[in-house]
Amino acid sequence: MPTAPAVHPYETLTTPTGQRVQIDTAMVSIIRRLWNLGYATTGCCQDVGEATAGARATRARPLGYGADSFIDYHRGWALLKLPLPDAMRLVAALTDTPAFAERVRRRWQPGSWRMNIPLEIDGLAPDALLHFPGIQIPQLAEVLQRT
Repeated sequence: MPTAPAVHPYETLTTPTGQRVQIDTAMVSIIRRLWNLGYATTGCCQDVGEATAGARATRARPLGYGADSFIDYHRGWALLKLPLPDAMRLVAALTDTPAFAERVRRRWQPGSWRMNIPLEIDGLAPDALLHFPGIQIPQLAEVLQRT
């Protein structure tokens, strides 16, 4: 579900609600499985740093985010954006799997995940951003397939 312009190769899929969306090819199996498990998704990216750099390079005006330090930090990180209840349900499910339990429980360790819930004027944003190392994409797809 990248924003225009697409930086990564993608497939166009139909969401459970019938909307046609572009999904980064590396994320397709994860997104399909999440949808099959009843999760809603509102965005994804297979490499946030590269996508941000690509988006920044195509715009005449600044993005409002995406400084060099942001891009450098997020290179190699994947993103899943889900409604907050679904994000919490996914993280809870992953704590029950040997492959991801420590990654989602322990902060600031190599390989650990980050959850960002933006603040809005009226409280928390409705969606959570789950960042995780992109090298975990195949393993996450495999774990979700077994779920």
